[in-house]
Amino acid sequence: MFTRLLRTLFWLLLWLMVVLLAPGGLLLFADRLDPGLAAMLGFAWLALACLSLPVVLQVLLRRVWFFPGSGVAVDEDELRGRLLAVNTLDAPVRVVERRRKLVVGWRHDEVQWCELLSRRGMSGLYELHLRFEPRTRTVTLMDRRRPVQFLFCPEGVRPGRPRVVLPLLRLRPGRLGSMDQYAATEPFQYDFLPREIKAPVLGTILQSGWNVRFSLF
Repeated sequence: MFTRLLRTLFWLLLWLMVVLLAPGGLLLFADRLDPGLAAMLGFAWLALACLSLPVVLQVLLRRVWFFPGSGVAVDEDELRGRLLAVNTLDAPVRVVERRRKLVVGWRHDEVQWCELLSRRGMSGLYELHLRFEPRTRTVTLMDRRRPVQFLFCPEGVRPGRPRVVLPLLRLRPGRLGSMDQYAATEPFQYDFLPREIKAPVLGTILQSGWNVRFSLF
């Protein structure tokens, strides 16, 4: 994971250098340009740089943060079943189906887990969206965060709209675990961090022979 992070930072720094150095050519001819035109060109370049950042991040994530599965790939239905099996456990994590996607998140609307989340002073709920590509045996993971206030559990909890967050993970592939680990985890052992959802999901998918790709959208 650390190597992937370094590669991502390297390409982002390279992009930043291009963004900062490219206007140098404009400065060379600034004295020959109309001030209004020079300002307009500078603004256009700044806008282009800002608009290109999400595109650059998306390309980097899909290329650098790609994990090949191990072993023989199972059927999509079986993989979905392995992920959905967490719903039968006494765990704070659940998986729901939405338009052929799976969404993994915290059980904030159940009294036991809502109270634990509230005690942590959390201001946002992490979600992991999974999109399946059967042809390539690849699952695309997209991280989301919903703002939330814990006023009265669980009736007064109203999560906001999901927001895009950078889908990074600070764990080694060999220490990801799987969805089975929730059965042996006690409630007091949870810190309710994103990796407590993402790592088991990622590990289960890879162990099922499917590839994983991170993405913004």
